[in-house]
Amino acid sequence: MVPHRHRGSPPAAVRLLGVSLVLATVGLAARGEVASEPAPMPLAPAAVAPAHPLPLPPVDDSFLPASVIEPLDALDPGGTEGNDGLPPPRSRTSGKPARPAPVSLGAFWAPAAAASGQPGGVALNAQFARVGVPLVRPVEGEPLWLAIGKFGRLELAGDLVLPDSGTPLPDQLWLVETGVTHIRPLASGATVGGTVLVGSASDRPFAALRDMTALAVLFATLPAAAESDEWNVSLFYSPTSQLPYPLPGLAYVWRPNATVEAKLGLPFGLEWTPDDDWSLSLGYTPLVNAQAILRRRLGAGFSAVALYRTDTEIYFLAERAAAAERFYVFNQRVAVGLERAMARGFALEMTADYLFDRLLFQGTSFLSGRTDVVPLAPGPGLSVQLSWRR
Repeated sequence: MVPHRHRGSPPAAVRLLGVSLVLATVGLAARGEVASEPAPMPLAPAAVAPAHPLPLPPVDDSFLPASVIEPLDALDPGGTEGNDGLPPPRSRTSGKPARPAPVSLGAFWAPAAAASGQPGGVALNAQFARVGVPLVRPVEGEPLWLAIGKFGRLELAGDLVLPDSGTPLPDQLWLVETGVTHIRPLASGATVGGTVLVGSASDRPFAALRDMTALAVLFATLPAAAESDEWNVSLFYSPTSQLPYPLPGLAYVWRPNATVEAKLGLPFGLEWTPDDDWSLSLGYTPLVNAQAILRRRLGAGFSAVALYRTDTEIYFLAERAAAAERFYVFNQRVAVGLERAMARGFALEMTADYLFDRLLFQGTSFLSGRTDVVPLAPGPGLSVQLSWRR
């Protein structure tokens, strides 16, 4: 007998946090009290918002001290935790961040794709929100506390059965996390800080203690011998990452001129802006978190974007047999689209996606011990993201 599939509305706490994040977005945009003039910027997903976040164009970060955007990258899923939370490179020459806006809302949709060895298919739709709000008014050069909220919902629409365990495919998966980031500049010119998030990533969020998750990042940016360069040191941990144990990071940020910024080490990154119209962004973190984004400004507030990215969503299923077992939603994607800069610091991006190498499976790690593997056929998708960059 096939076990009954769990359905129903999310817990009240999940609904409340989702509504709160949306209201926070509207409220922040209306206040604008710590905002400055908006400017376009490039962002990767990185990752994550929680479910299927989109890469964005670059944003003016005068709203925050110079070092704040880097730890925000830990909150942007190219998957549940995006690039595994390690701080990205940042351009001193352009003065613009290379990563996420403090506030973003988005959605993703893919039609039903055939599942190997089973009748029928699986359609995807997802929504996410991410908000970062300073707890005190930001002042350049002063310590900062930043409150973080993340919310994501991923629906797997299809009556499939996981082949080894015989359990129905979960129809809805949720990510709910909240926490703080602290940034502290030092007299030596270094910056240190950390991010802590707690929450739940599950088909039944907060149903049990074993379904709880946490993200912790410690980071330091240290001056290098060359005035324009720096060292990035970090330590990242999350049980819902591809490497669910503490992951150190060390990279040298090299800025030979005003057009190139390379992060040499792990995580790896490259930002190349040969002129005001073109930009190229590359990034990699272990194990298989990779992305490439090419952007072309078209004028009149529009930009064209082409990208490649891997996405990994990782959850704890409430009825899993072993506490250490995780449920993975993985794909690679290529996409093309348009980004529109709007009034009051808002930007809207829409892309047409093609998903391939698609897998659903359970396992205690990403690379080994896989069970309940369900390959999905490649197919199209659509993504949209609204960001507030002031």
